[in-house]
Amino acid sequence: MPLKFYNTRDLIHPDKLKLKVLVHGLAGVGKTKFLSTAHSKEHPLMAGVCETGHGRGQLSSATTGYQVADLNNYNDFEEFCSGVGQAAAGVEGLDSLSDMTKTFIKDKALTFPRQKGESPKRAAGVPELDDYGVMGELTRKLLRKLLGHDKHLIVTSGLRIDKPDAENGQGELLIGPDLPGQMFIGSTAMFDLVLCLRSRSVLRDPKDAKSRYIQRYFITENNGQILAKNRLSVNEKGISFLPSEIPFDLNTGEGTFDWILNKAKAEYTKWLAEHPDIKVA
Repeated sequence: MPLKFYNTRDLIHPDKLKLKVLVHGLAGVGKTKFLSTAHSKEHPLMAGVCETGHGRGQLSSATTGYQVADLNNYNDFEEFCSGVGQAAAGVEGLDSLSDMTKTFIKDKALTFPRQKGESPKRAAGVPELDDYGVMGELTRKLLRKLLGHDKHLIVTSGLRIDKPDAENGQGELLIGPDLPGQMFIGSTAMFDLVLCLRSRSVLRDPKDAKSRYIQRYFITENNGQILAKNRLSVNEKGISFLPSEIPFDLNTGEGTFDWILNKAKAEYTKWLAEHPDIKVA
């Protein structure tokens, strides 16, 4: 079959734009809540879930009413990444990929024989160093298939702090998604948006100490320590229309999935209107 070429400007047509988002952060910071904000009549959410607790971690967002499927083993994960049963989805989600890598993806990796032979630790279900490479590759292979779907995608992950390691040439502390092997850094190359969700104590009124509250916010740019990324831009110099930090506020809607999507659509629509000579399919 001959190669099919298309114009990159087709990608920013508001009707064709698809967000591919990886969100990483500490437990309880609001990753699942962000995932649930993607559900709407225009783009229904269908998610594969694998955490502990009632509803596999979805209890905090249960009233939203999106469709979920429990991913209990590697075959379930493979089916989900292949799109089985998700024809009606406008947004696909994984919550959380970290938990999946530590359970059935790990178990799958341990079925592969090692050149160095078996070990008591491995026989007990604890991966050896080389197993993490296998876990990372299994994750990358199926995640790439999921990213290829013509749908919005949100993947959540826990947070990992990687300390400096002179032997591996890493000279600084890095904070990123809690994924095995090379996927710690490699996963950030696979998504258009890599958001680090954090929380901090701030004052609504700088003059009133009693106005203190906990603010959740996204970091959208790599700052040399926190792994984050943002490809959304209409500037040839690569300057994004998203700020480096975005508050995540369910009361105002700021920082929700639709807030980001609508802002992107508005910016691209404006740019296309300012360039009428450019034809977009």
